[in-house]
Amino acid sequence: MTLRTCRFARTIILAVFLLSFGILLPLPGTAFADVLARAAGEEAAESIAPDRPRWGPIPPERLERWRAMSPEERERIRERYRRWKELSPEQQARIMERKRRWRELPEEQRSYLRDRRELMKGAGPEDRVVVRKFFDRMRSLPPGDRSASRQQIWEWRSLPQGEREEAMRSWPFYRELSEPERETLRWFLFARPGERPPRE
Repeated sequence: MTLRTCRFARTIILAVFLLSFGILLPLPGTAFADVLARAAGEEAAESIAPDRPRWGPIPPERLERWRAMSPEERERIRERYRRWKELSPEQQARIMERKRRWRELPEEQRSYLRDRRELMKGAGPEDRVVVRKFFDRMRSLPPGDRSASRQQIWEWRSLPQGEREEAMRSWPFYRELSEPERETLRWFLFARPGERPPRE
């Protein structure tokens, strides 16, 4: 008998032995695979597959999407999952709440926010300072005032440029900014995707 045949026979005997005591029957599929892999001296199944959720089977379409991914994409997902597991329950709850609020937004607003994120990728350091100042101010407002400011900005989007500028001058935060900072803020709030920052 060769060494490989011997190892295979031991694996079969061990599996039959465990089945005879009813140990493998209540285990989920991955645990069963792990037991067999360990008995054969192989790497455990979880070291090569993504962590599986413990709450039920994976839908076939998700499994197909996973199989179609490149190894780099799979590794990115594994890394994101590892980082997620390292977060505290409070941090996870905050993220889930933000995700819930994002899903409740109308598609028009989600598209607008995605466009703002794209604009910021091309922004210079001075532009980023102005945008941070804007967000700091918005965060400092009480919830009711913050909501009213968001609504006001949303309404300004539909105004012609001259009327918009006039309306924005009634906003105390806007009046506190220098002219270059106002240009940057107008660019951030109202530019179309792909428009360059005013300082370029």
